[in-house]
Amino acid sequence: MMKENENSQPEEGKQEGLRADLGLVSALSLVVGMVLGAGAFMKPPAVLAAAGDFNLALAAWAIGGLFSIAGGLTLCELGVLFPQTGGIFVYLEKLYGPRVSFLYGWMLSVIFGPALIGALTGYFSSVFCLLFNIPDAYSGVVGAAALAFIAIVNSVGVKEAGYLQTLATFCKLIPIIMLTVFGLFKGSGQVALFSASGGAINTAAPFSVAILATLFAYDGWAQVASVAGEIKNPSKILPKAIIGGVAFLIVVYISINVAMFKMFPVSEMVALGHDASSIAAQKMFGLVGGNLIAVGIMISILGGLNGYIMTLSRNIYIMGQRGQIFGASVLSKIDQDSNSPVNAIVMLVVSSYFYYRLLDADKLSDIAMFSIWLFYLLAFIGIFIARKKYADMVRTYKVPLYPLVPLIAIGGALYVIYGMLSNQFLNGIISIALTLAGLPVYYYLRRSEHGIGWWPNFKTKYIMGLASLLIIGLLTLSVHVFDNRQEIHVAVVPAFEPFTYEDQHAKLTGFDIELMNIVAEKSGVKVRYEAVALESIFEAVNNGAVDAAVCSLSVTPERQKNVTFTKPYIETGGLALLTRRGDTADLSGKTIAVPGGSTSETFARSIGNTAKVQVFQSNKDMIKAFNQGWVDAIVFDKLILEHFVAKKMIEKPVTMQNINREEYAIAFSAKNKAMGEKFNKVIAEMKKNGELEALYEKWFGENQHS
Repeated sequence: MMKENENSQPEEGKQEGLRADLGLVSALSLVVGMVLGAGAFMKPPAVLAAAGDFNLALAAWAIGGLFSIAGGLTLCELGVLFPQTGGIFVYLEKLYGPRVSFLYGWMLSVIFGPALIGALTGYFSSVFCLLFNIPDAYSGVVGAAALAFIAIVNSVGVKEAGYLQTLATFCKLIPIIMLTVFGLFKGSGQVALFSASGGAINTAAPFSVAILATLFAYDGWAQVASVAGEIKNPSKILPKAIIGGVAFLIVVYISINVAMFKMFPVSEMVALGHDASSIAAQKMFGLVGGNLIAVGIMISILGGLNGYIMTLSRNIYIMGQRGQIFGASVLSKIDQDSNSPVNAIVMLVVSSYFYYRLLDADKLSDIAMFSIWLFYLLAFIGIFIARKKYADMVRTYKVPLYPLVPLIAIGGALYVIYGMLSNQFLNGIISIALTLAGLPVYYYLRRSEHGIGWWPNFKTKYIMGLASLLIIGLLTLSVHVFDNRQEIHVAVVPAFEPFTYEDQHAKLTGFDIELMNIVAEKSGVKVRYEAVALESIFEAVNNGAVDAAVCSLSVTPERQKNVTFTKPYIETGGLALLTRRGDTADLSGKTIAVPGGSTSETFARSIGNTAKVQVFQSNKDMIKAFNQGWVDAIVFDKLILEHFVAKKMIEKPVTMQNINREEYAIAFSAKNKAMGEKFNKVIAEMKKNGELEALYEKWFGENQHS
């Protein structure tokens, strides 16, 4: 029978079976490790896109951190008052009864946990495969290996999992510190000159959406309360861990955002999206910098996986103890050798892998975020209930500035819920429906005469064996993918509209992208694009980091020393000089703007010593400098300059003249000669049948001729 604890009083001691092994350093690492994940690298562009302005974006990060600290301070009192393992699950049971706590546990076990861990696993496997050139068909193996590694560490013991969390936390800080420090203070021209004041963009999203994006990056701080029963002296350590951890994260997030804001204008950073951090690193450290960021992201995700599996498995364990889940006789067991809930860990890992391989984890993650903030709201309100319901209990910690801090936490939760419903109404309704679907399960377990006896009382080793067989079966299916074509990696610079850029839906597009897709399809290969800084793109091709590169790349004798080019797909392109109408063609003593690492820079420097060359890492910065009169002329690709003028990005009347003819082609390494020959045949065929000219006119206008 399902156990009822409607009128149960709080237990005074720790729960039996789990050791209090976590100290302050491990608890701090748990908070920072769970929160500081891929969001540090991936969320800044999303927050900026919703806010539309640098200052508003920074305000969103600060407000999101304030909501998180207020929530953490509020939950600390409940965590110390009820120090049993289970965290919010226990608080809700003590304050609202078993039905509400069951729905919370149901949501964590069925929706939030598997979806979030599955999404993290998918992202880890994609980054890992990209970094080490592993075919997509093996992403399931990589994901399973990552989950298995974390599961094994957690099955050994909570102390070992804490050590892993500490190690991952310190390791992941290395790329973040390097990106932040060098982005803020490096003064060698790598940081764009004018981007600190980059203009705002139009956005239809309410400000709450920007805060919502930051809260996704901050999420995880509340889960540390679920291991309160395994923390030494929780009344002192738990508040310090949550407050110190979140405060540290606010500083880290704001610092890394400021560093990136100094390197990109608003529109370019939004356009780069998830690639912004890698491109920023490549601008500062070359191609190795991008790989460093990729390693940092993987370590961050591993730390997040470890933290979520450690904490969420405890919630499953608590539900098993209370008979509130199918298979409770198995899931409520503690392994005698490690004192860890191994069965609960296995269930969580297997279900997460199932979500990762078969379901849309991103959408489920959005739904889960909505669900968990509904329960955060109930927990924050619960502080007022606890003050009355358990007024006589000794409190070794009380939330400071009561009731102001809990009210801030409640207001923050309401604001988040409003933001989700206003922007993702359908997902919000679905999340509520899926959460409430747990009620029939609750009443079934409560009224069942046979309880959960139908679940076999297998030993842990049999559960592990069954899970292994399931994973092996899924892996066997995963490698039999429909598309078995060879996959090639193609480097692009997604900031050269209309050649290569990201549209408003963050989809990579442009003339070069459409051309490359056609060439690849006709050559019998499939393409995976990788964002690479222009300064590093030929290095990436030459050292085999990518198979090819396309991005209005000019064929020059200097470049031909390092890479091989296909036959040109544009033969009459070239550089142009853009000046204000009425200005003389004499550039003596004038300042010429050029994009860094381009043939424009080489040409401008050859004009003469009397002309000053100003190098820009951002096209938008370069345009702004010209519009503001900070530079006198621009030397750049003629087709791109014409696009800027047509889009009215250039504000003043201008004169444009051709100054150097160039041919554009696809670059590839000498070892890919066979692939290059296939590309040449396709390009020749496209020229012959008029397909190439039609594509050219689509992107550059009817009066252009290839």
